[in-house]
Amino acid sequence: MVKFFVGDSKIHGRGVFASEDIQKGKTVFILKGKRSVLRLKTDILSTPNMVGLEKNIWIDPEFPINYLNHSCNPNLGMRGKVLFVAIRNIKKGEEFNFDYSISEDSEWEMRCYCGHANCRKIICGIKSLPESIYRKYLPYIPRYFQKVYQRSHNL
Repeated sequence: MVKFFVGDSKIHGRGVFASEDIQKGKTVFILKGKRSVLRLKTDILSTPNMVGLEKNIWIDPEFPINYLNHSCNPNLGMRGKVLFVAIRNIKKGEEFNFDYSISEDSEWEMRCYCGHANCRKIICGIKSLPESIYRKYLPYIPRYFQKVYQRSHNL
């Protein structure tokens, strides 16, 4: 685990920030929380912090992951189902974030407030990712969501 703090986010509400410089590839967080089987979109949407693990299996993340915001220019990705890793070097004071699309397969969407030049404005499940972004994130997308994307794009 790395040193971090929770503070006000420029993206949304509160966020998690690095208390030290972190090198690309380092494990930053381990996803922990209550696992649930959710099949209905209304069930998934009723708990906004849910992170998808595989088909119909979701986890309501514990602190500090429940404070991770979305970004279209993320600095975290996933390795396996539960590890959040740095996908680029992260500077002390930088907010940790990940692209919510890599852990979501339902017909879900949200408005994005990340403010990056490459912001997609509306964030949806993995099937909606442009292929160029999918390929960029590929090493950091859980296997189940890779399969969902590949099936939906005939890859």
